[in-house]
Amino acid sequence: MRGGVCSIRALAPVLLPRWLCGPRACPAHLHGSVRFLSTDSVSAALPARARVVICGGGIVGTSVAYHLAKLGWTEIVLLEQGRLGAGTTRFCAGIVSVAKPLSVESKMADYSIALYERLEEETGVKTGFVRSGSLCLAQNQDRLLSLKRLASRLKVLGVSCNVIKPKDVARLHPLVNIHDLVGALHLPGDSVVSPPDVNHALAVASAAHGVQIYEHTSVNHVVVKKGHVTAVETDRGSIECEYFVNCAGQWAYELGQSGEVKVSVPLHGCEHFYLLTKPLSEPVQNDSPVLIDMDGRIYARAWHGGILSGGFEKNPKPIFTEGRNQLEIQNMQEDWDHFEPMLSALLRRMPGLESCEIQQLVNCPESFTPDMRCLMGETPGIYGYFVLVGMNSSGLSFAGGAGKYLAEWITYGYPSASVWPLDIKRFGNLQSSRTFLRHRVMEVMHLLALDQSKTFYKPDWFDIVGAEVKCCKEAVCVIDMSSFTKFELTSAGDQALQLLQRLCANDLDVPVGHIVHTGMLNQRGGYENDCSVVRLSKNSFFIISPTDQQVHCWSWIKKHMPSDPQLHLEDVSWKYTALNLIGPRAMDVLSELSYVSMTPEHFPSLFCKEMSVGYANGIRVMSMTHTGEPGFMLYIPIEYALHVYNEVMSVGQKYGIRNAGYYALRSLRIEKFFAFWGQDLDSFTTPLECGREFRVKFDKDTDFLGRDALLRQRVEGVSRRFVMLVLEDHDTELDVWPWWGEPIYRNGELIGVTTSSAYSYTLQRHVCLGFLSPTNTDGSPAAVTADFINRGDYEVDIAGQKFPAKAKLYPFSSLFAQQKRRKDDMELSNFQSK
Repeated sequence: MRGGVCSIRALAPVLLPRWLCGPRACPAHLHGSVRFLSTDSVSAALPARARVVICGGGIVGTSVAYHLAKLGWTEIVLLEQGRLGAGTTRFCAGIVSVAKPLSVESKMADYSIALYERLEEETGVKTGFVRSGSLCLAQNQDRLLSLKRLASRLKVLGVSCNVIKPKDVARLHPLVNIHDLVGALHLPGDSVVSPPDVNHALAVASAAHGVQIYEHTSVNHVVVKKGHVTAVETDRGSIECEYFVNCAGQWAYELGQSGEVKVSVPLHGCEHFYLLTKPLSEPVQNDSPVLIDMDGRIYARAWHGGILSGGFEKNPKPIFTEGRNQLEIQNMQEDWDHFEPMLSALLRRMPGLESCEIQQLVNCPESFTPDMRCLMGETPGIYGYFVLVGMNSSGLSFAGGAGKYLAEWITYGYPSASVWPLDIKRFGNLQSSRTFLRHRVMEVMHLLALDQSKTFYKPDWFDIVGAEVKCCKEAVCVIDMSSFTKFELTSAGDQALQLLQRLCANDLDVPVGHIVHTGMLNQRGGYENDCSVVRLSKNSFFIISPTDQQVHCWSWIKKHMPSDPQLHLEDVSWKYTALNLIGPRAMDVLSELSYVSMTPEHFPSLFCKEMSVGYANGIRVMSMTHTGEPGFMLYIPIEYALHVYNEVMSVGQKYGIRNAGYYALRSLRIEKFFAFWGQDLDSFTTPLECGREFRVKFDKDTDFLGRDALLRQRVEGVSRRFVMLVLEDHDTELDVWPWWGEPIYRNGELIGVTTSSAYSYTLQRHVCLGFLSPTNTDGSPAAVTADFINRGDYEVDIAGQKFPAKAKLYPFSSLFAQQKRRKDDMELSNFQSK
């Protein structure tokens, strides 16, 4: 093998005195043979038409085909440019684990395990499924806390797991060196499989349900007409279709760029290394737990009596930036120098491996995304073009569940769970740059370090943010909110108003200058967007949405816009700098700069005026702050931004002005019970469930998306409810902090999960927002009433420790008033006693 014995010993002469190298293994036989589904898939003519064409015959593409067929689809064609499973799937390490950062990812992995276990019975194809379990190791207390938080979240999903001591690790896996461990998370349901065999089983099951599979067929580009997929051009002819699914893995980016209408698929390839050993003198049992050592940056599993071990280096090696188009991925050049840190970590964790023989160092490509989350969903602007790629080395864990969700999405228009953190529309144009992607994957792949990070306890910025919050309440602060999404919708007649009345739950037929907070709902009544809309003129509207809504909101509006040349939607996010002036002295600052009275009598709440500020004209000044505190939003033409900011800071000096950040904003909005889209609200949350019924135009005879669903829910009642939880007996200095995703218990029973939280500097306590979802004895959803919420005793589970909490259905202003009355009563009592 290249590298040889000398190279290994040169790398680690002390750590590896007895490593021996065995003969080179053929990459095609790492887990099992790559098998053809049929002998005539190459010679057979392609069909002239299909309903859906899937590009990519790896485990992701075959999963999508399998689940579409299960949902009753016919005329499904799966195309693979090489042989089925001959891409990244062939080199996959074969580990299926639910230990994932997001709940939706854990759900997908949990489903994948169940699917792979039953595939052998369904198809007769052996998949190598072994329920080995896994051990997530912790070398420090921060890592252990992260695992405890993960365990709490997994238990909400019904996943069996336990935080265990180092001695228990040694009992479960005798090869593990436990001297530097402080604990571990044991996941007994995690599994290992043979990826090519699972791939083959999915293909066999798909074919049995009528899916047509063609190997050695390359997709050249997708034909798009009038914003709809109409056909797929291949090297063997054209196939007309209604839907196209890009499951091309490493080549998904190039495929997206190949057509006349470009599709941004933000991922980039990197080299990924793992080591295969020959069987040990005492062979490792197939059901030995998988080891996941995040602090050591490695993983290891049993492999034919030996060990398969890989990891994630601190200096990743991007590849294929130039868009190299391999038909089948081959084992790339070994790089022992690059692998040496992971090799050293492996030997520290499993010192007994020093005397075993190496079979091969595998170097295979893997695709990564800018935030290390996969890409799925319908692409913006092209109806019928779906994507499922960018698995970040978790393709086997995600393929089953992600394929199910995408098949549901194509079939019903939405998946059965909220997948917004994975939606391809979370990314914008910046992430289309190949240079950006190359540099970004070098950053995100090694973001694992937790040692002394102060992630889970009182942070270093606590007092800084506290001072910012105090300034927001007593003086004036400036927060840059330029990243927020901004659209202008205009028309010649009343088309713009008609469209917004159809899309928005709240009434947009308001006088010019008024601001309306509203949601854009789907047919289920769930939030597709949460926004503020300003009526600039009779036929012109300014729409403000959260930052990560830029692509999604644009796509949602365009999807429902009629083809009318007199109706125009423009993304003006780049045109305006947005400064948020928060605090009671904000009106004084703006009054001096504009020579206009900014008092509530002259400038009422939720109102917009175009004004001059300093020397700058055309500033859209709005009396809102997104926090519930007094103040204004300034939308400034970008050429005036620096001037206006300098003027505001200069005049504001006498009023104690200072800059503030998003942590201060978060604290303020959470203590005011303000929900935020993407954290608290999603496409499954309705206004009635989050206390926003007052923002729904039930009293108007106007049909809007989601109206029927809300009317039904209004009659039947809600089965989940957004609440505020104020923690009690929680020591800010010593106890673990809540962030989000913590389980909520009512009278000792699990009832919900937090969605966001922050420390309230006003109440000097932590506040969590989240949903309560009670069930009946038979497991069906139960109705949630105010009485039900008020009568319960609540606890929030933070990393396995439960803290009592008070549940509230109303904003903090009521609590502030109560607190002030108690303070006034106490002062009066003290005065009288004197």
